[in-house]
Amino acid sequence: MTSMKLTPEVLPSAKAVPGVDLSNCDREPIHIPGSIQPHGLIFALAEPELTIVSVSTNVKEWTGRPAAELAGQPVDVLLTEDSADALRRALADADPARGNPYSFSLRDAEAPAGWNGILHRHAGLLLLELERRDEAAPSYRISFDHVRALTQRLQAARSLDEACTATVAEVRRMTGYGFAMVYRFLPDAAGQVVAEDRAEGMPSYVGLHFPASDIPAQARALYVRNPSRNIPDATYTPSPLQPDADPRNGRPIDLSQAGLRSVSPIHIEYLANMGIRASMSASIIRDGRLWGLVSCMDREPRYPAYEIRQACELMANALAWQIGVLAEIDAANYRVRLKTLQAKLALDMGSAADAHEALRHHSPALLQAVDASGAVLWAAGTLTRVGKVPTEDQLGPLLTWLGTNMRGEAFSTDRLPSLYAEAGNPLPPSTSGLLAVPLSRSGNDMMLWFRPELLQTVQWGGDPNKAASPAAADGRLHPRKSFAAWAEQVRGRSKPWEPYEIAAALEFRDMAVDLIVRRSTELERSNAAIKQSADRLETFVHIASHDLLQPARQIETLTDILHDMIPPQEAADPDAAEVLQGIRGVSNRLRRLIGDLADYSRVGRGAQPFEPVDLDEVVAEVQEMLAKQVVEAEGRIIVESLPMVVCDRRQIRHVILNLLSNALKYRSPSRSLHVRIYAASGDDEASKARLPHGQPGGVTATICVEDNGIGFDPAQAKLIFEPFRRLHASGHYEGSGVGLAICRKIMERHGGTIQASGREGHGSTFRVTFPVRGAYPSNA
Repeated sequence: MTSMKLTPEVLPSAKAVPGVDLSNCDREPIHIPGSIQPHGLIFALAEPELTIVSVSTNVKEWTGRPAAELAGQPVDVLLTEDSADALRRALADADPARGNPYSFSLRDAEAPAGWNGILHRHAGLLLLELERRDEAAPSYRISFDHVRALTQRLQAARSLDEACTATVAEVRRMTGYGFAMVYRFLPDAAGQVVAEDRAEGMPSYVGLHFPASDIPAQARALYVRNPSRNIPDATYTPSPLQPDADPRNGRPIDLSQAGLRSVSPIHIEYLANMGIRASMSASIIRDGRLWGLVSCMDREPRYPAYEIRQACELMANALAWQIGVLAEIDAANYRVRLKTLQAKLALDMGSAADAHEALRHHSPALLQAVDASGAVLWAAGTLTRVGKVPTEDQLGPLLTWLGTNMRGEAFSTDRLPSLYAEAGNPLPPSTSGLLAVPLSRSGNDMMLWFRPELLQTVQWGGDPNKAASPAAADGRLHPRKSFAAWAEQVRGRSKPWEPYEIAAALEFRDMAVDLIVRRSTELERSNAAIKQSADRLETFVHIASHDLLQPARQIETLTDILHDMIPPQEAADPDAAEVLQGIRGVSNRLRRLIGDLADYSRVGRGAQPFEPVDLDEVVAEVQEMLAKQVVEAEGRIIVESLPMVVCDRRQIRHVILNLLSNALKYRSPSRSLHVRIYAASGDDEASKARLPHGQPGGVTATICVEDNGIGFDPAQAKLIFEPFRRLHASGHYEGSGVGLAICRKIMERHGGTIQASGREGHGSTFRVTFPVRGAYPSNA
């Protein structure tokens, strides 16, 4: 952060400042100060008798009656008879505040003849405020003329700046204050002066920011409940309430709705530090939330009439209405552009294979729609990144963090690095803004949009790190004394996400989900059709192999009959014997081939349910079956500790039998056979990458069968599992080329893989990998 001093004094406003304990200010009970400003009187009355529960002590100055003597008496002792009757008529309305101000008079002849009466019902009491009526004050007609003039200017305004500038000009023209401003609250409760109108000699504050502590949370909440605030002379001496609590229940008198409510001592000191004696404000409220304030200030006391204050409140309401209109115009224009973009995308995305392909091919439009610099789609275990986004290593923890912290339909922030750093995970400022929407109720799949850091220099009204000085000897917090403009460079923040941009992201989420569902439905149909075709093919192969087996047996039988029919002298002919032996060899190979085809077709037929199986036991069974061949080959099989897996025991025994049989068949003639069977780590990237799409990542069990046989060309590593694919001449090695194809089909049924590696003359290694997860199909 770089800071520099720019200009002289400045005004109040709003942002939380790290390192400064403002809890005294935040917890100050400003709604129950126990006193009022002395330019008027206040009575807390109990209905329906209208007995005085509490009264401001300055009542003696106007009536000569001490406050203590008035407690428990009807208010009629102070009001003239006509005024008391008028008060009771006003109270016949469920909300007497709608008739404010009322005209009342006091009985004491020394008191001014005319008083404005302001009524509020609040917290079980009727509050009656009396303010001296200024007969020279502007009439309602004059106030109305100013409101009408502003309304016309607001209707012509085409931007927020034009609307706010018109408002402050008309407000200052009507009120005569030396300074008028529109003060906007920012998302973090800091404030900014967005427009001003000032007399000659008053400093300019437009564009300056103010920390949230200047207008603390409870004050902002009070501005919503009571949208008008008036301090005619900040140097006043408060007039206490007598008593300051309701004697019926002991609770302090709540003055939230009272215009005469006394002001926080911190704020009074704040105004004094600025050289301000009078201030008046009206709340700008949009959708029930405090958007900002129309505020006036002066270096001299000012006592605006009630009519003027009402007119200011109407002007603030008119500005709030126009702000909403301008925002809706911007949102409507955005929606028109968005709908055009969505229509084109919907047409183009219809041809995409899936949502990931749609994001890759249409990323410029998808990023433009929400004004983002990058996007990420995490769905079905696949991650797609476009534009400027975090790395894959950074996205993993971020997705986990979002899954834990995201609530509702969307998550958005314009300060992701600092927010995410609180969880102990750093991110670069290039991804300062994040908008995330879940694709499913579980929240596991998401779409993310990112925005870059927006470097900006914020001009503060005084150093925000010195918003208040620690409590002094009097035990009270004191506001800062200097309001010299202060520049701060803000980093790690992006442009904030607008509500309509979040709505657009949700609509794109719906488009992505529709595409995923549509492609999923199409895939299910395709898979069903493929399965049906595969079932028919398996049925055909099964029937064909069964039907072809009989002719093969007949060929062998006829060959034997032919041999018996040949006379002995001709049977001794070597040529005849060779022909007969050739027929028998071809017949045997045909029968084995038909048998292998039958085995291949039976992989999915009559399969056993999956169950926990000890692979050590399975390998021991296979070793026993091949013991004679191993001895004849002078071979050695070393078995290390193998894992327990969930599988079809019979089929996995077939896989191991095939691999060991191949090791025996393709052993090297120049050395003794050596086979090693061991467990390997199945969590390496190679194993995980080869698992079928959609398998849960992470935990697998892998066994390796390694031999020192003749090996094979590494370029043939994938072809070796194709049916009828043989890497060695059939004249040298028996077999149909279907055995490894059967092994692959078995492992596919288990949701696993089988891979081969090797070098010619140096042996082979086969890796059999099983996924380890909680649920397995019982049949395939």
